[in-house]
Amino acid sequence: MLNGHEQDHGLTLERFYEIAIEARPAAVDAALARFPASARIRSPIAIGLRAMKAVTGGDLPGGIALLKRAVAHCDGQAREYLLELLIPLLLATNALADAEDALALVEDTVPELIPAFAASRALLAARQGDDNTSSLWATEALMTGRAVDQPMIVGRVLQRAAVAAFYREDFAEAQDRALEAARCYERLESHRNAAACYSILCIIAQDWIGDPDVARYHARRMTMSAHLGGDVSLENWGLLAQLDIAAEAGDTRRVASLRGRLAANPMNEQYYRERFTYGIIDVLAHGWEGHFDLARVSLNSLRNKDDLSLSERALCDGLLAIIALSNGNADLARRLARRTLSQTSERSGKEPLFDSRRRRIARILGAAVCIILRDTVRGRRALTRSIDPEQRFAPLIDASGMDEERTPALMRGYAKFLNRACAIANTARPSHGLTEAELEVLRALPAGMTLATLAASLGKSRKTVERQVGNIYAKLHVGNRAQAILRARELGIP
Repeated sequence: MLNGHEQDHGLTLERFYEIAIEARPAAVDAALARFPASARIRSPIAIGLRAMKAVTGGDLPGGIALLKRAVAHCDGQAREYLLELLIPLLLATNALADAEDALALVEDTVPELIPAFAASRALLAARQGDDNTSSLWATEALMTGRAVDQPMIVGRVLQRAAVAAFYREDFAEAQDRALEAARCYERLESHRNAAACYSILCIIAQDWIGDPDVARYHARRMTMSAHLGGDVSLENWGLLAQLDIAAEAGDTRRVASLRGRLAANPMNEQYYRERFTYGIIDVLAHGWEGHFDLARVSLNSLRNKDDLSLSERALCDGLLAIIALSNGNADLARRLARRTLSQTSERSGKEPLFDSRRRRIARILGAAVCIILRDTVRGRRALTRSIDPEQRFAPLIDASGMDEERTPALMRGYAKFLNRACAIANTARPSHGLTEAELEVLRALPAGMTLATLAASLGKSRKTVERQVGNIYAKLHVGNRAQAILRARELGIP
């Protein structure tokens, strides 16, 4: 059993930990080469190295399983180092109960690791919704961590403190700590860890600040750093972040390029096609090309997944409402738009940043569909200041769609999707030959008013309205009001 500076096949615990957290493939392979084949499946240290190799190669579940196995077969300081590798991965994969159990095993026998474990406790408390405890642990971790004469430990403490602040919704603090951690890692040329910090900064820039240029910068830094660190998984996360930003901006050329880069590796294509973000991008790309049947198939498949959040379901429904518009199915579009609005009412409690963004996007799309279908009051009312604080979207939406040029960059791709659907609907809609005045009367018929009341409400004479109603029946080839209303819906007349 290893303790202190003891060695396992010439590898000290300190050196093992350094190689593991750096996770450079060449260094990991060189360290593993010290162990004979039989020892690689028995030695906890060798198993730990294999675990980190799996993680950087994109097999996070496999890496966690190996680390759990290594922890179970050792004790003392070796277990402390292995736990310090395992716990952050458990927290990253939402295995909070397992992370809590793992933290209970920590004995704090390695002084240098104490700040890192404190930072993990801060992160766990934040994930469990205990902000006060999280803040206390974070303060202790930062204070003791900066006193440790190991820059890599300092970086790990800063990184975890950033994520803990993120989950406490203290995004300014999260941004400061993540940027500090990224710079610390870059000075150490620890590119993989720098990439993880840039992922936090990218999310904050995209979902909280709402600045696509800053988000794109951090996404590119994430991709580049992960590439330099040899972490395929993080590199593709960076590409996916860039793809998401490009899709929201409606940048078709860049979307095609980035989709090609992700699809170049079959493993990565399969991996990311299972993710909600990639699925939505797929739907948007189909819609921009006018292939709304393909978009509907992709979207229905995506919406049927069991693990979607309410905001993700709402975004699916908002996009399905737009697809129904493209097919001229006004009734379905109306139902889906109203369902979208009901699912995106005021948030209750904490909500992840990306869920907040998707909820806002879904509500804006639902409101837009309502306005296009002449349910204007409902649509305008949905664009509250909590959804649209600066009231930017209400002036951009009318019965013809959304003003793409004036739409904020992080929503422009959705505006392009909506406008393409409206253009196809207008092209495909059968000609009814009704004048604007007759359309005005037709839209008022469902209210059930008598012709005299209807005429008064429209400021017209009864004879005029009677003549226009007769024209409507003739042009739509119907014999009464109910048939006229039904025929209007079939024709997609809003």
